[in-house]
Amino acid sequence: MRIMLLYFSGTGNTRRIGELLDSEFIAQSHESQIVPIEQITLGLRKPDWESCDLIGLGFPVHAMDAPQIIYDLLAQLPRARQEYFLFKTAGSAFLRGGSTLRIREILANLGWRLRHEQLYVMPSNVFGPSGPDKVSRRYNHCRELAIQSALEIISGMKRRVPEASFRAACYSFAALEKRGAEQSSKHWTVNADCTLCGLCAAQCPTANISIEAGKLVFSNQCLLCLRCWWNCPTRALSHRILGPFFLKKPYKLPQ
Repeated sequence: MRIMLLYFSGTGNTRRIGELLDSEFIAQSHESQIVPIEQITLGLRKPDWESCDLIGLGFPVHAMDAPQIIYDLLAQLPRARQEYFLFKTAGSAFLRGGSTLRIREILANLGWRLRHEQLYVMPSNVFGPSGPDKVSRRYNHCRELAIQSALEIISGMKRRVPEASFRAACYSFAALEKRGAEQSSKHWTVNADCTLCGLCAAQCPTANISIEAGKLVFSNQCLLCLRCWWNCPTRALSHRILGPFFLKKPYKLPQ
């Protein structure tokens, strides 16, 4: 089976789940490749969709929905009789990570057929501490779940995350978050510890950050994925409004 894993990840949790699934597919003698979604949405890569027997789509939950970049990808997908699976990560099992109904409806209208769906409750990257024990405990559970999920996906086992309660409220909340994410760009600040290494600009999934006249400039395409803040080597970035809700420092997932 030829499998392509498409994923978006801000702070690395969804990427790690994608890597675990990818490794297990390969271990089961299937062809598998893993592709960051921004390579497609930024026009850096054009996948050969017809060569795939199965496509995975992974994302972190943002306010009970997928981040905007997922919907940008869906707008570029072809009409096809394509089988796919979904995997999403969240820092809590609250409302089962929201709803994927809109995603499933868009893909169904393209002729895509859902084979499998799984929620992975990974360590949170906002709202409270994530100590080493909690990070390890959650990650190890998700690692075992990813191995199980890969076997289920390969075998053709049907699975879907139960639909979230209060679906309309979930999507209303998500719409506010998406609008707020764009408007939040102007509230990012940079302190004197910034070395202009360019890592944040190079890694931004929407090309929202640039270096102009010797300083960082933020446009209005922010996803609030926190990738820039998470990976800054000098901890020079902060957010005037949301900063108090961030973790004191990023954690590292076990190897």
